[in-house]
Amino acid sequence: MAPQETAKDVGGGAMSDSEERSAGTGKLYTLTQIGQMASVSMPTLQKYKRNYQDRIPSVGEGRKQRYPFEAVAVLKELKAENLARRGRPPKAKSAKAASEPEAGARKLLTLTEISRITKISYPTVSRYVKVFLDRIPHVGVGRMRRFPKEAVAVFSQLRAESRPGRPPKAKTAAGSRGSEASNAALAARLQRLERAQNQLAREVASLAKILKKPLQVTIKGR
Repeated sequence: MAPQETAKDVGGGAMSDSEERSAGTGKLYTLTQIGQMASVSMPTLQKYKRNYQDRIPSVGEGRKQRYPFEAVAVLKELKAENLARRGRPPKAKSAKAASEPEAGARKLLTLTEISRITKISYPTVSRYVKVFLDRIPHVGVGRMRRFPKEAVAVFSQLRAESRPGRPPKAKTAAGSRGSEASNAALAARLQRLERAQNQLAREVASLAKILKKPLQVTIKGR
């Protein structure tokens, strides 16, 4: 009678003749053989072995571990349980979750998204955060800082208040002294050139006077 009692598996399907004969022999099987008889893949078998070791009958340890035929029914039972879990309907929302606003209304934006929406460059919006953080609504700090949708208007306002272009850099005292020295050297050079030009003009005028005088030629006889 005992072999007849093990002739049906947990799922209700009839076993083959060879399985029925193996059920009463006390023979031990490898994990691969048990999996083949239970129609369970090797990755799933390994998962069952890790998670349900206490439920699966076995003998020995490690590579010497073997399984009696009763393990087939246990594996089929585990397979049915896992299939049932996969088919569970989604959990209903709690009353608290139902009362909260929709996720889209509560979405927080990253600084990159702020840059894309406002069409302001990322370096500029980063500078606004550093300088005007007290005016910008935000949540979190550092790289985890996020911004609600109303922050978009604040960034746009900051952009409108900013003057286009950067103001010219103020000259330093050292730069001013260098510029003055350069201008003085240039003025001195111009003065020297002007004096040389005047001298040249005088020499040309003197030469012109000499050329205007009649030329006297004296020929001495022998």
